[in-house]
Amino acid sequence: MTSRILKEIARASPSLGSEVKSSSDDEPLDSMSMTKLANHVVDLYAAGRTEDIRPAFELTEQLIEAASEQERHAAIVGFLETVQNVASHRSFGASALEPFLGPMSRLAWVELNEVWKGKTTLAEVVASETGAKLRPRGWQFWRKRNQRSPSELLKEVENPELRKIIEQITREHPNKQ
Repeated sequence: MTSRILKEIARASPSLGSEVKSSSDDEPLDSMSMTKLANHVVDLYAAGRTEDIRPAFELTEQLIEAASEQERHAAIVGFLETVQNVASHRSFGASALEPFLGPMSRLAWVELNEVWKGKTTLAEVVASETGAKLRPRGWQFWRKRNQRSPSELLKEVENPELRKIIEQITREHPNKQ
């Protein structure tokens, strides 16, 4: 059975529809599908195909406005947060995609930016939301803590799939680029 989100993705982005297939309609799959759509949208924008990304943002707006809680989560976290994170590593930055946001998407976009303010990794976001403390690994006590930005670290990653994953879970802040 194909989920409603997967059907909508196929309609919103025919160029991605064949890549996103499912045999189940559970929430994690919908979130993963929206994450794939987000990556695809950023790639389309980078290629100058802005007319092709508008339907994805319209779908996201519809899901935020009228969908179930799971579908809203897929739209906000799976799509919008991934768009922000991945686009933050590109020369145009996430703000270039703001004109495509609808009113509800814009509110979620701002809230996501607040959550990520001052943070560069998903681990930092989760720690701040749960009250957990992030500590350096014990064996690193002797090493100088020279933190590098996500973009500096990504320069060393050659595997395109690994690069995609890292872009999804880190965020480059405009003032650090």
